[in-house]
Amino acid sequence: MRLGEVFRFELAYNLRRPSTWIYVAILFLMAIWMFLATADEPASAHINAPERLTGVSVIVGLFGMLVSAAIFGDTAVRDVAVEMDALLFTSPLRKAEYLVGRFLAALTVNAIVLVAIPLGLMAATRLAVSFETVGPFRLVSYLQAFALFSLPNLVVVGAILYTTGMLARQIVPVYLVAIGLLIGSVVGLNYPGAIASPLLAPLADPSGLGALQNLTRYWPEAERNTRLIGFPATLLWNRVVWFGVAAAVLGLLARVYRFALVADRDRRQTRGTVAAPAIDGGGAGPVAVPLAVGSFGSRTTVGQTLAVARNALEVVAASRWFIVVLLACTGLTLLWGWNVGETLFDTNTWPVTAVVAETALTSRVAPLLFLLVILYAGELVWKERDAGLSEIADASPLPESAALLGRFLALVVLLVLFQGASLVGAILIQALHGYYTFEPALYLSVVGLNLAGYLLVAALAMTIHVVVNHKYLGHLFVVLAIIFPRVAPGFGIRHYLLRYGMDPGWTYSDMNGFGPFMAPVVWFKLYWGAWALLLLIIATALWVRGREPGVGHRLRVARARLTWGQGGGGALVRTAGVGVVLIVLLGGFIFYNTNVLNTYRSSGEIGRPQAEYEKRYGRFASAPQPVIARADLRVDIYPERLAVDLRGTFHLVNRSAVAIDSVHVVLDPDLDARSFSLDRAATPVLADAEVGYRIWALEQQLEPGDSLALSFDVSWRRHGFTNGRLPTNVVSNGTYFNRRWLPFIGSLCSSCRTTKRAGASVSRPPLGRRGPDRAPPGRGSAAR
Repeated sequence: MRLGEVFRFELAYNLRRPSTWIYVAILFLMAIWMFLATADEPASAHINAPERLTGVSVIVGLFGMLVSAAIFGDTAVRDVAVEMDALLFTSPLRKAEYLVGRFLAALTVNAIVLVAIPLGLMAATRLAVSFETVGPFRLVSYLQAFALFSLPNLVVVGAILYTTGMLARQIVPVYLVAIGLLIGSVVGLNYPGAIASPLLAPLADPSGLGALQNLTRYWPEAERNTRLIGFPATLLWNRVVWFGVAAAVLGLLARVYRFALVADRDRRQTRGTVAAPAIDGGGAGPVAVPLAVGSFGSRTTVGQTLAVARNALEVVAASRWFIVVLLACTGLTLLWGWNVGETLFDTNTWPVTAVVAETALTSRVAPLLFLLVILYAGELVWKERDAGLSEIADASPLPESAALLGRFLALVVLLVLFQGASLVGAILIQALHGYYTFEPALYLSVVGLNLAGYLLVAALAMTIHVVVNHKYLGHLFVVLAIIFPRVAPGFGIRHYLLRYGMDPGWTYSDMNGFGPFMAPVVWFKLYWGAWALLLLIIATALWVRGREPGVGHRLRVARARLTWGQGGGGALVRTAGVGVVLIVLLGGFIFYNTNVLNTYRSSGEIGRPQAEYEKRYGRFASAPQPVIARADLRVDIYPERLAVDLRGTFHLVNRSAVAIDSVHVVLDPDLDARSFSLDRAATPVLADAEVGYRIWALEQQLEPGDSLALSFDVSWRRHGFTNGRLPTNVVSNGTYFNRRWLPFIGSLCSSCRTTKRAGASVSRPPLGRRGPDRAPPGRGSAAR
């Protein structure tokens, strides 16, 4: 039977491809990471409870849609891409045999790949044996998630992606639909109450996770730990509904698909064919060939770079899907940002430009822009090879730098267009809500900041595609490269110097504009821009021309391209040298600010000052101390210098029933203690600057009812910038700080955790801590 032959051929072809098993490894590792990263559950909840395993399986499967897009998309368009479709359509193979055989083969291969998810969860469970909340191992808990959710979801997603690829006969629409499905699923999970009907809400979620949440909403903790999902009616109806959708999509494919060459393609080929002029062979003789003088200077290289960029943009813009992408950027920005005025301060507000720009145009639309960068970076790098023109194009006298930079410039223009379309959506949010103060200057500033971040990702994406030299694997590696810096703190990597493209972030307010946040953002952008320059040099050296036999040959060619004095090697080496120098200088300047002028704490050190404070001085929690009866203060604020001086005198009274032989004072370590003095004889016996604890021994005890005066002179100065959000206690407009900046009398440990608990929680943020760095014990909330 020919259907079986199609199935066996397609199955064997995919199982022989290394990319298939790389997909398995990626999903396996992603399942392990997702399980361990979300293992911080309440003490009564098992981290391997059946319900939790199912939820993690579904989430990993959602990101696995990109793998499905690669598998089903390649299966659907490969014959067209290699121009075997015309030959295939003339064979005795029937349309149904062709469509069904290929779909079943892609479905089987993708199902094999998805087996990596339960295997990864099993491995993660074994790795999590140190957790106190690991329940007993039950194989059926992993199998039910695979059978009830992963496989049904694969059928639905596979049907949609396969149909898209078959009808469009291009890979770009497949990825666009996968991106839409992924974003739609994530949005649906974030708004579970969008559908009020309790009957329709569980059925409307194609992933089935909504039905699962509706089912387990009222399960007690003990039941969640032990009860299997089973086959509840709500979940079964959800599966039936979406199986029906998949069947309808495949039925549409069977009805609409033409098992023949597309007429539009034939017409394009006809229009593009020019009849060759007749040759008169009677007057054959020598032909004079004019001598052409080549010009390969920098001016020519610039012209070639711009020509490559223009050609790439024309190819992208000529696609009917490009308009769809622009409309999607506008529509999704409008959709995701529609309620931006309802999520601020828990009340309805006008969608002012600052809120729309920071929320809708930046944080909410960022995943869409990242996915478009991933998609179009691969399309631009593989443009000629996908069209079968690479060997002709690579034979032209075009420098590798012009070929790469031209494509990068095209991607820059595309990003500007995508952001422009999103900007239209942001303005529509305001206009449709009746708010017309658009503030174009602020919009342009935010678009410029966002564009800088997207360009860093674009350089990384193009470099990965060049280095990996496999289109679909390149897409996946770029996804992982974008995700990892954002989850790196979970692996103990917190410093932005080690997380590509990351920075402390910015905040805009009408009172202070961008405030103090812009300077560190710019310095980090410049630092990562130098890294992006170095990445593009690496991509230029490894740029593929013609048929290269293997990795060894590519490395030899790259070495030749970087050899001084050979071709453009000198320019590449000089540019790489500039990049390295900038990395060292900018990185050193940032390190000086974050680690020398300010205190930086690694993941293992966060919370340690609080723990040390409690272990060292928790024993003084019950020690009698005088109380403040009166305070005379002089506070000088210097907003332009970002400084505060606090001087004063505390009049202390012993209101306890026993005599006091020492005075304990605690000062925020972020403050500089210029001087302390008591109005009676006392000896300083302890000055622990690390946690700000000081003790004076009184030569004459303070009897009950007696008093003394403590005079102090302390100051606060901001030094450079930190690895986290800058403190906004002192700004040009809106300075605010509180009692925490004055000395405290006593150990402040009356409500301390026990020493054992403090030692066990070193990895937790200290009490009252605002930012990730420079967090003293007992510090209050920062001011705005």
